[in-house]
Amino acid sequence: MIEQRAVRRFAPTRAGIINLWDYRDEEFLFVDGWLVLRGPNGSGKTKALEVLFPYVLDGRIEPRRLNPFASEDRTMKSNLLYRGQDVAHSYVWLEFGNGESYVTVGIGLRAHRHVDRVTRWHFVTDGRVGVDFSLLDADDRPLTRRDLINQLGAEAVKDSPEEHRQLVDSRLFGLGPARYEQLLDLVLTLRKPQLAKDLNPVELSRTLQRGLRPIEDHLLVEAARSFDDMEAVARTLEGLAAADGATAAFLTVYSTYLRTHARAAADLLTARRDAIAGRSRALTEARQEATAAGEAEEAADTALRTVEGEPGRLRAHLDRLKSSAAYQSHEQLADLERHVHDLAEAVGRAGRSVADEQTATTRRRGEWEQAVTAARDARAAADRLAAELLLDAEAAGIDWSADDNAAGGLATRLGARAGARRDDVRAVREQASRHAQAERDQIRAAAEATAAADALTDAEQAEQRAEKTVSDARAHVRADLDRWARQHGDLLPHLDQPDLAMQLADAADAAGEPGAPTPAGAVRGRDRAGGAPAPGPARRTQRPADGGDRPPGRAGRRTRSDRR
Repeated sequence: MIEQRAVRRFAPTRAGIINLWDYRDEEFLFVDGWLVLRGPNGSGKTKALEVLFPYVLDGRIEPRRLNPFASEDRTMKSNLLYRGQDVAHSYVWLEFGNGESYVTVGIGLRAHRHVDRVTRWHFVTDGRVGVDFSLLDADDRPLTRRDLINQLGAEAVKDSPEEHRQLVDSRLFGLGPARYEQLLDLVLTLRKPQLAKDLNPVELSRTLQRGLRPIEDHLLVEAARSFDDMEAVARTLEGLAAADGATAAFLTVYSTYLRTHARAAADLLTARRDAIAGRSRALTEARQEATAAGEAEEAADTALRTVEGEPGRLRAHLDRLKSSAAYQSHEQLADLERHVHDLAEAVGRAGRSVADEQTATTRRRGEWEQAVTAARDARAAADRLAAELLLDAEAAGIDWSADDNAAGGLATRLGARAGARRDDVRAVREQASRHAQAERDQIRAAAEATAAADALTDAEQAEQRAEKTVSDARAHVRADLDRWARQHGDLLPHLDQPDLAMQLADAADAAGEPGAPTPAGAVRGRDRAGGAPAPGPARRTQRPADGGDRPPGRAGRRTRSDRR
């Protein structure tokens, strides 16, 4: 990239004219290097340009070079002796500053009524007029050359214009003799009044080009390297645009794939969760049945132990009865028979009860074994389903571990993880929807930008046509005024309006500008003034510059300095 270097350049800050023409001690202030001179005709705007730019910079005193209109009717001597003095000393100066230091460039002049040549001396010094040094002595008269040398030193004061130009160039510009002359020619070209009236674009372009500083070789090399970098950036941008298009197309397809795959995985997970819930319920019921069978087996074992001693007891009792005396008794025989019969029936009933209990115990033992087998199968199925659940959770991107397969809270954990996954799928869908909306907004913004560019182009074309129309109208009006002035110009002095044609031409040239008067307004303004010429600068009491009392008050007219 081209290095950006901050250069603090000198810019004009003040200018002054002392004891020249109608200026006694006039100071002009620049704002950010700009100066605007405003005032009626004859107030001294052209004279200020004549004696300041570029005279202070080159020291050439030829009338055609001094006068912006290239006229030779007024010399520098006539400017110095404007008030009718015999001898006059004058100064014109320019002050330049860069924010840290100030340099003052000026020219002193001396004219005598009986000497045609104007004596000049030039100075370039650091400091400011009125702050670090003064161009007026204690009696408020302009300094002579000797007094100036005593104040600034001999090195700062030069008699030759060539030495002055060289000193100004080396102190302020650093252009060299040839390019400094080109700069002065450019100032003269741009100082020309009514520059746009007879403007030659080709010649103006050549003049501006001659005033440009040559481009350094390393800047050209850096600019060429920057163009190469711009081409590389353009190629990279094209690649990025293609990648963006491919990514957008892939996202469109991949979003559909993700939605389908996520839906299928969610449906599969829901089905497997329902299957796990059903098998969990079957396992719980099998465990309950196994517990009930164990309890029934324990009750049957208790009843079996209870009835196992009953036959022996009954046999012993029968033997005791048979050996008893009563058994021998006939009377007790029937009772004993009946009792034996009852005991036999009781034994039969007890035997049948024992057989039934043994049968029930056998059946319950078989049911218990079946329940144990079913519980073992259910546990194996649950472990297999847990392993499948872990694999399915990994495939679906759900955080799931072996500890999460515990029976306690399994349905709650499954619901929470499935809900989180559904939220992720919903977020992906929302992102895809926002991406599509952003693409639509981009297309709409591009269309609006194109429409705005077209509207701007139409407005610029309309403005150019309007400017051409105004320029043509001004040219036609000026041609009509010139023709009318040639036909009736000899009548204007008799009407006490000799410059009416010039005023109408100025009003026509300024027509359309903000605040410009109309031709009728210009004529009315002249009539109200009583046909008198435009007011000039106020006359001061004349006196020789090198003697006599000075009228009170040093304040001259101040030409307003406005920011451009």
